[in-house]
Amino acid sequence: MRIFSAVFFVLLFYLAACGSDGGDYVPRHRTLVIDCSEVNICGGQIADHNSFNPYLPGTTSRTGYNFLYEPLYYYNAFRAKDNLIPWIAESHHFNEDYTEVTVKIRAGVEWSDGTPWTVHDLVFTIDMLKAHAPTLVFSTDMQTWVEKAEALDAHTARIVLKAPNPRFIFNYFTYNFGIGIPVVPKHIWEGRDPEIFTNFDLRRGWPVVTGPYRMTRSGPQQRVWDRRDDWWAQKVGFKQLPKVERLIYLTYMDETKRVQNLLTNTIDTSLDLRPPNIEAAVRQNPHITTWTGRQSPYGYLDFWPISLGFNNLEEPFNNAAVRRAINYAIDRNQLIDIGWLGSGSSALLPFPDFPPMRKHTDKIKDLLAERQIGLYDPQRTAAIMAEEGWQRDAEGIWTKDDQQFKIVIDIAPIFQDLTPVLKAQLDRAGFNASFRMTADFYTRQTQGDALAYLTGHGGSVRDPYFTLSFYHSRHIQPSGTPTTYFWRWKNAAFDALVDAMGQTAPDDPALDGLFRQAMEIWLDELPSIPLVQWYHRIPHNERYWTNWPSAENPYIHSAYWHRTWLLVLLELEPVQ
Repeated sequence: MRIFSAVFFVLLFYLAACGSDGGDYVPRHRTLVIDCSEVNICGGQIADHNSFNPYLPGTTSRTGYNFLYEPLYYYNAFRAKDNLIPWIAESHHFNEDYTEVTVKIRAGVEWSDGTPWTVHDLVFTIDMLKAHAPTLVFSTDMQTWVEKAEALDAHTARIVLKAPNPRFIFNYFTYNFGIGIPVVPKHIWEGRDPEIFTNFDLRRGWPVVTGPYRMTRSGPQQRVWDRRDDWWAQKVGFKQLPKVERLIYLTYMDETKRVQNLLTNTIDTSLDLRPPNIEAAVRQNPHITTWTGRQSPYGYLDFWPISLGFNNLEEPFNNAAVRRAINYAIDRNQLIDIGWLGSGSSALLPFPDFPPMRKHTDKIKDLLAERQIGLYDPQRTAAIMAEEGWQRDAEGIWTKDDQQFKIVIDIAPIFQDLTPVLKAQLDRAGFNASFRMTADFYTRQTQGDALAYLTGHGGSVRDPYFTLSFYHSRHIQPSGTPTTYFWRWKNAAFDALVDAMGQTAPDDPALDGLFRQAMEIWLDELPSIPLVQWYHRIPHNERYWTNWPSAENPYIHSAYWHRTWLLVLLELEPVQ
C-alpha cells in the first residue's frame, strides 16, 4: 500500500500545482497519467529528465520525443486499405528508377516556438545524421542511402539516393509502430554537436517540437506536458486539439506496481501486463478494458515477434551449427502453453504474422519444412553438439576444452513468464542456462555485453525487406560499442541480396525471388532463433478516458511508447 500511496501523493501534488514551472491547475479528468516505458532509463527516477535528445542510442526515454516530433506520414497496419496517412507531407513522388524522391509538405506547419516548419528542417536532419554515422540512431541508414538532400523551395525537397530505394520515405519518415526518424528544427540544432546536445531548457522553450504539447515540468520523478492551443494543425484546420490537456509521465513501474495503480485508477494505461495479471485487472476493476475488450487474449498482434538473439561475434554463439543445435532444443508450444497460459502463437520467422506479410512468407514454407525450424528434437541437438566436438560431463552439461556451455539470457521484465520455461528446456538439452533481468538489459544488448538475450524484431509490416535489413553487416560494431541493431552477424551474400531487395519495389514480382535466396542463407545460419509472436496486452482504463483503440475500432494501436501515440491522444474522449 505504501507504494501506490506514494505515487498517488506525487500525482495529487502535481495535479494541484500551479505556477510558472507547472502551468495551471488541470483536473484529473482532463489529465492522462502513464508510466515511463524504459526501466533502464526511468527505473527509480527519470535519468534523462534534463535531456531531450532523440538520437542517442539507449540513453533517451520515450517520454515525448516519440510522438511530438510529427512525421511526414503515419502508417496503420490494422487497416486493409488507406493505411498511409499524410501528415506534414502532402505527397511524395519517386523518379522512374527510385533514385530520387521529391517531397511536398503542407503549408502552415509550425514549430512550438512559432517558427515555420520547412523542408530545410528535413534536409538539415538528414545531413546531420549523415555527418554523425554510425553514432546516432538512424545515422548509418542516412549515410548508406542519401547522396544529397536539398530544398527546392520552402515546401519542396528533393532527396537524391545512392542506390534505388522505393521504400525510403516509408522506412524512415513514416511513423510505423516504433519506427521513424524524428525531424528536428534546424534553427535550434544548427551549430550544435548532436552527440552531446541535451536539447533541454524550459526557460527557452526547449525542446522545440511540432506536436500539440509543451513540456512544463521535468524532474527525476515525473515529466509533464501541457496542451498548447497554438498547435499548427488546429490553426490550419487540419486537426482538432486533443481533449487530453495534461500528460504526466511517472517513473517506470514494475508490473505489480502497474497493476496496483490501474486498480486504483491512478494511471490510465501502462506497459503490457502478463496474461494472469491483465486477466486479474480486468476482473477486479470494471473500468479496465483492452484491445479485445474484457475477453482473452486481451491484446493485439504486434510487429515485434520474439527471438532468442545472440552476439554472433562471440564464442560459442559465432558457430551456426551451435545455434541450430539450440533451436532444436526449444519446444515453442510449451513456451506458449506454460509461459502464456495457452494465449499466443509461435514464430518460425522473424516477421509478424500480418496479412500483408503472408503473401511473402507463404512462399517460403518449403524452406521452413526442409530445415525443420520449428522441430523440437533434443536428439538432433545432441548429434550436432557431438559433431562440433562437445561432450556431456558428469552433470550432463555440454563441455569442451574443460569449459561448460553456459547460456546467460538477458531479458526485460515482460519476458519473465517465457524465460523459466526456456531455461528448463535448454537445461534438459545439456546447456547450462540461466537468465538475468537487470535495469540495463537494453544497454547490455546494444553494447554486445549480452551474449544471449530475448528481444523483438520491430520492422516489416508490408514486405520483408526492413526486418532483414537489421541483419545487414553495416550495423556491426565491435563488442563493447553500442549499435542500434545488435545481432552482430555478417554474411556477404546475404548483404548483397538485402541490398538488392532494398532496390526492388514491394509490389515487384522480383522481390520474392530475392527474398527466397536471402532466407535460404538466414535459415541456414540462424543468427537468431524465432520463438513466438508478440501480443501487446495493454490495459485501457476507462475511468477518465474512453475511445481507446480496439479490434472493433482499430484506428491505431495503443502503445504509448511508439511514435504513433499522438493518434491515440487525438481520439480519446473524457468521461466527464
